[in-house]
Amino acid sequence: MDKTRILFLSEENETLSFMQDVLASVDEYEAEVCSNRDEAVEQFRRFMPAITVIHIDSQGTVPSSFLNSISKEFPAARFLGFSENPEKLLPEWKNLFDQISTPEDLRLHFMAYMRNLRALYRLRSEIQSSLSKIIGHGNAIKKLYRTIEKAIPGNGSVLIQGESGVGKELVAKAIACVQPKFVIVNCSAIPENLFESELFGHIRGAFTGAITDRIGLFEEASGGTLFLDEIGDIPLAMQSKLLRSLQEGEIRPVGSNRTKKVSVRIIAATNRDLKKEIEIGNFRKDLYFRLDVIPIHIPPLRNRKEDIPELVQHFIKMYAMSDTQPEISDETTEKLKEYDWPGNIRELENAIHRAISFMDDNTITIKDIFPEDPPSFNPQIRNNNWATMDYESFREFQKREERDFITEKILENGGSIKRTAESFGILRTALHNKAARIGLDLHTLRKKKNQ
Repeated sequence: MDKTRILFLSEENETLSFMQDVLASVDEYEAEVCSNRDEAVEQFRRFMPAITVIHIDSQGTVPSSFLNSISKEFPAARFLGFSENPEKLLPEWKNLFDQISTPEDLRLHFMAYMRNLRALYRLRSEIQSSLSKIIGHGNAIKKLYRTIEKAIPGNGSVLIQGESGVGKELVAKAIACVQPKFVIVNCSAIPENLFESELFGHIRGAFTGAITDRIGLFEEASGGTLFLDEIGDIPLAMQSKLLRSLQEGEIRPVGSNRTKKVSVRIIAATNRDLKKEIEIGNFRKDLYFRLDVIPIHIPPLRNRKEDIPELVQHFIKMYAMSDTQPEISDETTEKLKEYDWPGNIRELENAIHRAISFMDDNTITIKDIFPEDPPSFNPQIRNNNWATMDYESFREFQKREERDFITEKILENGGSIKRTAESFGILRTALHNKAARIGLDLHTLRKKKNQ
């Protein structure tokens, strides 16, 4: 791991020697000293320390120009000051420092202070690294960043909601970035008769084929995070058992008469409207409230189109097949912002990947992104006649557009539900579930294609 950087600022050589001596035998830190206050700002910019330790003289004089410049340019900068007469410091300067101590106290407490800072610095670095994978700088994403940062330190259950393809798993990983374990359960991919065994495990002889004991995913994730993806697809009969495990913090393997304690943080995700699922009897209200301690909603790509140029460049770098990065014109990028991307970020990623595969002259055109005719739009929506629509009409428009989109993709894939699901990056069962929710009969569509 990188060493924690410390900048020492003092105009007294004896003090600089003292501070260097404090850390001389410790290999975890990288220290630089500065005796010139006028040069300290440039040295800070170059060195970018985790903390700056400042010697304040006996008259309580602080390097005000340095502190004002750094605090304005780097709001997250941290300072540790020590002085022989801390009582002479003005209140505004006392509030700026994490700690005021005499040199005698510094030798005793500085190392403990730095150990705590190092742990905080490491945690912050992991969080920033995790958040950097969520691309975008629009207001919607900035709000999402803030929510994720607040969710990371806690242990309450998190419910992530958003349409397919918006990046729910990426957000879940960001929230769990400081946990030692991250176990994923795709609830839509587990057969109903195997749910209990998959989650809680089983003992030998519990059922036909159970030739050995097997731990479940809850036990595997104990001490870390269990990500229940597509929680809306979990069978109703299984929901009560899941609820009990969450409430009691214990599981019972199939076939066993003993319970096991587990310590797991739950992050659940779904593209369904769970409140509506509760109304029609498909999801338990008590389980919903147990999961919805920290709610997170990820906006669809059509509501954050300002991030499309950055996402496009990110995917170009990801899929470029040579050292020379493909080019895409501003005009083409702007054209992409006119499309509503019903498949969200996953659809955009697949489109850029496909475009790179078919482009000519190392330049991406709109024809490379949409090999067939560019998608058409509902005139009422494209003309922004929102005033003529109520919310239910808008929802019907969304369903109609999604039905048309999936129908077209199935026809492109020769009627294959499996290949269509793979092109979306989802499982076949998930595509069946989606089709059922929007009123699309895949069986009839497949038969029609084969006629």
